[in-house]
Amino acid sequence: MKKVLFNFAIATAAAALVACGNKTAKADADSDSPAVEIQAAADSANVVTAETVEVEEEPTDDPTNVEEWDVSVRTFDLDSEPKYEVIIRNSEGKTMTVGERTGYDYPQDMLETFGNVWQTDVNFDGRTDVMICLGREPVSDQTFVRYDAWVYDPDSGKFYCQGTFRQICNPEVDREEQRILGHYIARDGQTRVYSAHYWQKDGNIQSVGESWIAE
Repeated sequence: MKKVLFNFAIATAAAALVACGNKTAKADADSDSPAVEIQAAADSANVVTAETVEVEEEPTDDPTNVEEWDVSVRTFDLDSEPKYEVIIRNSEGKTMTVGERTGYDYPQDMLETFGNVWQTDVNFDGRTDVMICLGREPVSDQTFVRYDAWVYDPDSGKFYCQGTFRQICNPEVDREEQRILGHYIARDGQTRVYSAHYWQKDGNIQSVGESWIAE
């Protein structure tokens, strides 16, 4: 079983722990979404003071997901400008990357999953990368979930944060087409809007527009 370290921020006593996003109803069996892992973490968590909690992941069927990174996330300044610090170590305990990023100034009840971790091959190079949840953005009658993607660079042996990945709302990893899908519900409440994003050789992401799928 792969072990991932989650850091849960201080939650108010009245706050209900909810999922970091809803799994999209996409028929493609080869797609992957962090929402399932976040849901499991949220459902099993209690209201606690800030501390590191160890959670075991279910084995993945992704044949490229072979590394076992030890990821620790510390969140702070949640009442002003939310920030997090991430430390990524290899299976031997060697520190590979230490980084700090600013999140979004979401309402407190939208930050319950801020700092949660999802590991998958996000750029389809056969290496495991790290996605860190930035919380949930309330938009009309739905929420957008955004992540930072810390991508493993085999040449340097370190991770770098792909700056524009957080612009993709409710991301899905589509392994078959090797793309990242973002999605949301249109204002009519019945139409799902998908946007496709492809990784370029220089590490940037290119969007190829949107498509509409009726529910």
